[in-house]
Amino acid sequence: MFLGLVDTRGDSSDRGQRGPLWLDLPELRPWRWFVATIVCFVLVDVLPAWAGLIAVILGLAFALRGLTSYFRGNDGLSKYHQ
Repeated sequence: MFLGLVDTRGDSSDRGQRGPLWLDLPELRPWRWFVATIVCFVLVDVLPAWAGLIAVILGLAFALRGLTSYFRGNDGLSKYHQ
């Protein structure tokens, strides 16, 4: 008796479509957060004191988000579920 495998991953036209390159490569993921960090730290000089404090807090949050994005989904199999 022959048991064949059934492909349940969806339509065959969806296989060739991938997400943006900056989401697939772990090396490119954090740069958008680092750019936002730099923008926030540049805004600290322009804004008044209370708004500058908010910009510093946002800049630190963006920097930490950029660092943690290195560790998200680097196992190589995070997009493939069984």
